[in-house]
Amino acid sequence: MSRIRRTQEALHQEARRHIAAVRAFHTGLVAESQKHLHVLATFTRHVDVLREEGRHVRHKLASAQACCQELAHLRRLREPWRETYDDLRHSLVRVRAIFRRLAETSSRKRRRA
Repeated sequence: MSRIRRTQEALHQEARRHIAAVRAFHTGLVAESQKHLHVLATFTRHVDVLREEGRHVRHKLASAQACCQELAHLRRLREPWRETYDDLRHSLVRVRAIFRRLAETSSRKRRRA
C-alpha cells in the first residue's frame, strides 16, 4: 500500500490547523481552570468556618453542607476539563509529528546538497 507524500506546504497547512486547535484548547483549559479556582475559593471559605473553634454547630453544619455542594460542583467540572485536555494533547502530538517530519525532510535535503 503506497502512501501519498504530502508537500511541505500541505504539511505546514495541517500544522497551522493543529496549532489553531492547540490555542483554542489551551484557552478552553484556562477557562475551565478558572471555574475550578472559583469553586475551590468558595470551598475554602466554608472549610475555614469548619476550622474556626468559636463557631456555632449550626454554622459548621451549614458549611459542611455547602462544602458537599461545592464538591459536587467540582466533580461536574472534571469531565469538560479532561475532554479539553485530551483534545489539546492530541493536537500537540499531531503538531509535533508534523514538525518532526518536516525537520527530517529538511535535513535529508541538506545532506543531498
